[in-house]
Amino acid sequence: MNQHRRIATLFRKYINNECTAEEAAELMTLIRSSRNKSYIQALLDEYIDKSATDGVLYRTQTDRIFQKLNLSCEAKPIEFNSPKPLQLFFKIAIAAILILVSSLTIYIFNFPQKKKDIATVKQAEDVLPGGNKATLVLSDGQQINLGQPAAGSIAEAAVINKSTDGQPVYFAAKNNNLKGFNTVRTPRGGQFQIVLPDGSKVWLNAASSITYPAAFAAGERRVTLSGEAYFEITSLHHNNKKVPFIVESGNQKIEVLGTKFNVNAYDDETGIKTTLIEGKVKVTTENETVILKPNQEFDLGAEGISTKKVDVEPAIDWKNGDFIFADENIQSIMRKLARWYNVKVVYDSEVPEESLSGQISRNRNLSEVLRMLELSGDTKFRIENDSVHISFHKKQ
Repeated sequence: MNQHRRIATLFRKYINNECTAEEAAELMTLIRSSRNKSYIQALLDEYIDKSATDGVLYRTQTDRIFQKLNLSCEAKPIEFNSPKPLQLFFKIAIAAILILVSSLTIYIFNFPQKKKDIATVKQAEDVLPGGNKATLVLSDGQQINLGQPAAGSIAEAAVINKSTDGQPVYFAAKNNNLKGFNTVRTPRGGQFQIVLPDGSKVWLNAASSITYPAAFAAGERRVTLSGEAYFEITSLHHNNKKVPFIVESGNQKIEVLGTKFNVNAYDDETGIKTTLIEGKVKVTTENETVILKPNQEFDLGAEGISTKKVDVEPAIDWKNGDFIFADENIQSIMRKLARWYNVKVVYDSEVPEESLSGQISRNRNLSEVLRMLELSGDTKFRIENDSVHISFHKKQ
C-alpha cells in the first residue's frame, strides 16, 4: 500500500472514530511529513466540501477532541449561506483535530507509565488570560477604573451596566451639555465593551484606546483609535441627513454611516488593517480613497496599500473570544499573545520561517495555547516568570 493510500485509510478511520492509538500516531507522523502536505490538503478540501453540502456543518469531531483536552469549543451548528467563505475556519479546525487527536491518544495509551515524559510546554509557572479591564479618562483629567465599580452611575459621563452575557459595559452619557473629550483605555491583558453617546457599540482589544467627544456635534461623529477595536455603528440623522461616523487611526480616516467593521492599528504591527463585516465604509489615506465591501480588508502598510477579499473570522476572533491562527507567522502570533497575556517574548534561537494554524479560546491559560501551537509546528515554548521563551527544533 503506497503512502497516500495509507494516509487516506487512516484519515477515514479517524473521521469515523475508529483510529487506534498506534494508527493515530502513524497518521500524525505522515501528516508532519512535508512530502504529504499537498495530499493532506486535498483530503481536507474533499472532507470540507462533502460536509458542507447540506448547508450546516456540526463541529462534533471538534467538540469531542477539544472537550477531552479541556479546551473551548461550543457544540453548535455553523450556518452557511455559501460554504466557501468559511472553509478556512474548518481547514484550521480539522487540521488541529488531526494533530490533537494523535497527541491525545498517545497520551492515553502511555499513561501512567510514562506520565512524566508527556509534558509539552515547559513552564516554571502558568499565565492566566486577560479580562475586562479599562480606565476612563474624563476631559477634566479624572481617571476611573471601569473594571472595579459595580453596575450603576460612576460619574456624570459614565454608567456601567451588564450586557446580555453578564459582562460589564460602559455607557457614555447622552448629555449634549458635556464638553471636552473622554478616553477609554485598556491595558495589556485587558478588553472592554463601550457604548458611545450616539448608541454605537465599540469593543476594545488589549492595549488599545478610543478618544471621543463627551457630546457629539450635530453634523458629525468623530473618534480617534489606537490599537484594535470592533465597531457596530448606529445610523443617525440630523436635519434629514445621515450623520457620518469617522474613525481616525494613524494616517488613515474611515467614514461610515451604519455598519460593522474591525480596525487593527497597533503601533507594533506592519500596517493598519480595516476589515469590513457588514455595510460599506470609505477609507481615506494621504494618497488614496477606497470604498470597502463586506468581506474585504484594506491594509495600509509601510510598503504601500492593498485591498483584498478575506475570511473575516480571523480578523474578529478576539471579539468573539477566540484565537484563530490561519497560516500565521510566529512573530504575528506572539504579538497577539503578548498583548492578551501581558508577557514578554524572548527568542532563544533564530526566528524560524514557520506558519502555524489553530483555534483555541482566549479564556484558556497561556500554557494551553502554547501547547496547541507546539503540536502544529516545530517551535518549542517555555514560560518563565513573565516571559515566553521560544526556540526552534526541527523534527526528524
